Amino acid sequence: MQKEISITILFMMTCITVFSQQGRKLNDGEKQEFEQKIVESSQKIATLQCTFVQEKTSSLFVEKAVAKGMLSYQSPSMLRWEYTEPSPSTLIINGNDAILLDKDGKKMGNEKMLKQLGGIIISMINGSGITQSRQFSSELFQMDDAQILVVLTPLQKRLKDFYTQIELKIDLKTKLAHEILLVEVSGDRMVIFLTNKVLNLEFSQNIFAIQ
Repeated sequence: MQKEISITILFMMTCITVFSQQGRKLNDGEKQEFEQKIVESSQKIATLQCTFVQEKTSSLFVEKAVAKGMLSYQSPSMLRWEYTEPSPSTLIINGNDAILLDKDGKKMGNEKMLKQLGGIIISMINGSGITQSRQFSSELFQMDDAQILVVLTPLQKRLKDFYTQIELKIDLKTKLAHEILLVEVSGDRMVIFLTNKVLNLEFSQNIFAIQ
């Protein structure tokens, strides 16, 4: 009897912990309403620039791998993902074309993983990753008065090959993600914190040039 009570208490504590982490799940009507707001907000974004901090946790390393850099986006599908620390490199996505450059501007060999990451970032900015069910299934949770948690499960094979789940914390005021968690198939976890966002700033098209 005591064992059964202990199991019940453990189960209840687990449920409470999960609920406190995710908040209240939005019903279908609330979800559709929020997704519509995301679409409307994304349509007003011509450009976006911000800084980012990327933290990766892996079973292969004791400490987190931390990288920092600058993101530049132009609607609908141009992205410059530039690492400044610890090892400078730049991923440029321009439509269907992508290139990964080292600190000297020379092309690096394997940009597949970063291209996948860049494509996800673009889809989170323009809203397609949240609202297009062909890419992801989604659940939305009200965390508090300031943010919504979006939990995405990949549906397409090319996404499933990389990630098991993606989570976004979206600011209710700006409708922009400020934290992105990517859970990789290997079990590794990558968290990206987006800060210092500037919208609709004009900048040179040359930063997205692929040669």
